Amino acid sequence: MDERKVNLLVLMREFPVGMAGTKRILHFLEYLRIQDVLINVISFRSKNAQPSKKGIFNSIPYLNIGAGVDMRLLHIHKILLYYIEGLVAIVHLKKRHCKNIVYNSGGISIENILFIAWAKLLGYRTILAIEEDYAFFKDDIKTISKFKFRTVKRLDFLNCHWANAIVVVSTYLKKKYEDFKAEKVFLIPISAKLNHNENKKVFNNPLMVVYAGSFADKDGVTDLIDGFNSFSNYYKEAKLILVGKSAQQLLYKEKYKNRNNIVFKGFIPDNEYYSLLREADILCMCRTESDFANAGFPFKLGEYLATGNPVICTKVSDVEIYLTENDGYLIQPNSPRQISEALTEIVKNPIEAMKKGLNGLQKCRKHFSPELNGELLFEVIKNV
Repeated sequence: MDERKVNLLVLMREFPVGMAGTKRILHFLEYLRIQDVLINVISFRSKNAQPSKKGIFNSIPYLNIGAGVDMRLLHIHKILLYYIEGLVAIVHLKKRHCKNIVYNSGGISIENILFIAWAKLLGYRTILAIEEDYAFFKDDIKTISKFKFRTVKRLDFLNCHWANAIVVVSTYLKKKYEDFKAEKVFLIPISAKLNHNENKKVFNNPLMVVYAGSFADKDGVTDLIDGFNSFSNYYKEAKLILVGKSAQQLLYKEKYKNRNNIVFKGFIPDNEYYSLLREADILCMCRTESDFANAGFPFKLGEYLATGNPVICTKVSDVEIYLTENDGYLIQPNSPRQISEALTEIVKNPIEAMKKGLNGLQKCRKHFSPELNGELLFEVIKNV
């Protein structure tokens, strides 16, 4: 084991403002910081507005590069400056007499390959955090994004050759890279901070059903809305609140613009978001029966369980490794009927529903603790 001080450089898409993947890394970094690990974050071409180009968030220094840069010929001069800025930053952030490690969120792609290759040439060791299998990704997205995801698939073989360790979130991904003969593959689950309102004893009036996510094909939003519509034929005052912003979200918003009981919140600040989850009555994670959905793991599930509120959850990926019927309302994918039935059961038996919610909270403490999973990553770091 290398006993030198650890200098960790994190490469990711968005920081400090971001979605579930950003929260996962932030939980890791908050734990590693108290273990005396030196940390810096470089985020590139963030989609969300960030507080500043360069700053410190929760004692973690960060640098945002490439804001507003599109990967197209018209931006070729900006693209060159973007890559130069990133390569220079990687040099400057390397520390003498330290064990220098790059932790990259995601696999190798056309966008990050230069950064990772440069870091390896400089002597950084590499940890790749892989959370999806883009060989299964089939969403209808922009051409440039399709090209990027194709390169992720084409360059997948490099993940095994370049990484000193690979961190994954599902048993499928762990087996995949072990079968590819990757040297070290570690499964570290999602994590979520507890967000429970102990004083909440009854449901809201009107009932609040909440979904948060990217509205991607894997997320089963159409099934959720169809199931909710069936349920609301009998419980007309109930509201479905959908949080998140994407091109797909705008399509849903336009389609259901005349439904007063379906509310599209868009992207909301963290304090408002976690308050909404905490005060919601029912939280829904309704993925589809797709290879893409089964390869990864639903990040939002941890945040839902952390509230202690009843959760409706599809049986995809490793969900049943962590949860039983006592911990939530586990349903089959692609089933609006089961979503409607689960909503109805929760309303008819609120005491049992709240009991299941609290059981789910205990499973969150057991499996998705930021401290426990942070310690798992710390062990990986110490041994690469």
